[in-house]
Amino acid sequence: MEFSMIVLAGGKSSRMGRDKSDLLLGMDTFLNIQIRKGRELGIRDILVSGYRGENCPVPVIRDQLEGRGPLGGLEACLRRAAHDRVLVLGVDIPLVPAAELRQLMAQSAGSREAVTILSHGGKEEPLIGVYEKDLADAMRKEVVRGRGSVFAFINHTGYDVFYSKAPESCFSNVNCEEDYIRLCKENII
Repeated sequence: MEFSMIVLAGGKSSRMGRDKSDLLLGMDTFLNIQIRKGRELGIRDILVSGYRGENCPVPVIRDQLEGRGPLGGLEACLRRAAHDRVLVLGVDIPLVPAAELRQLMAQSAGSREAVTILSHGGKEEPLIGVYEKDLADAMRKEVVRGRGSVFAFINHTGYDVFYSKAPESCFSNVNCEEDYIRLCKENII
């Protein structure tokens, strides 16, 4: 089964104060780290949602309805995806192993649900998941109504869960400067 991939990179980064996509971990940006994982997984159709920088080697898709959060970005990108199943990954969780994403994709391929998300340590991550492309119309209805919660959408739609056994450190989410400093110190490359 072939997959497309969406890297969600359109957040305002208000707590960080700068675009998280361009943060460096070692010698590479968070955005390029996520794109490289997609390529490692054999995904050729990779889209980036909302990136405002100047250095992106794959197509950047703008939200059709601005300011509607991740659901708005997902909706716009799902419409451009080449394949029915789409791996979704936030740009601000750069340590998620490709091996975990591969297992998530495998589970989603056998699932009857239109969404499969990753769970770790009892926490469900709707921005690490696989979504069916044909959810775009239902997402648009929610976005037009002013509802932008991905969790509310998948709770209504139904979803499957992949339970990761990877160490919790793999799911460090970078939201502010302190998170970034800690991530860099713990992952000296």
